[in-house]
Amino acid sequence: MTSPSGRPTGDVLTETSAVAARLIGRTRYHLPEIVLAVALAWTLVALVALGGAFLEDAAIDGNRGTTAATVLDGSDYWRTLVRFVDDEGRLQTPAAGISYPVGLTPGENIYVEYDTADPTHVRVAGRTAVDGILPVAGLIAGGWVLLGPLYVWLRRRRARTGTV
Repeated sequence: MTSPSGRPTGDVLTETSAVAARLIGRTRYHLPEIVLAVALAWTLVALVALGGAFLEDAAIDGNRGTTAATVLDGSDYWRTLVRFVDDEGRLQTPAAGISYPVGLTPGENIYVEYDTADPTHVRVAGRTAVDGILPVAGLIAGGWVLLGPLYVWLRRRRARTGTV
């Protein structure tokens, strides 16, 4: 805190709490913009992920190899592991798993398409990034359904009261 002359009082706790109060006040005032930024970042990340899927599909389509694979134990919702033999006879088990794994169970035999230049890029045969458009659109819409009304409410509240 400062004295009436504008000099610090020397009380660190009082000065720190005054600075924190100003920071919290500014943050609360800008909360609608923060919510909007989170919604936009959510959208951007989802679109970049979908774009990455299309790029990976393009790489696979450019050097496509097709073979049989086995779905391995240890697979989960985020990653499905497979094992296959590539065109050079090497056994491949991509650590990142397989793209578009919906509906696969351990022990199942499937066909996969992979990038012969980089066999770690693998997808289930017949599935592409186009299959991911609807889930990504749902993810984006879900984010906006939650954050859009919150943004509008915070903006209206700030306009009405001058604070959030």
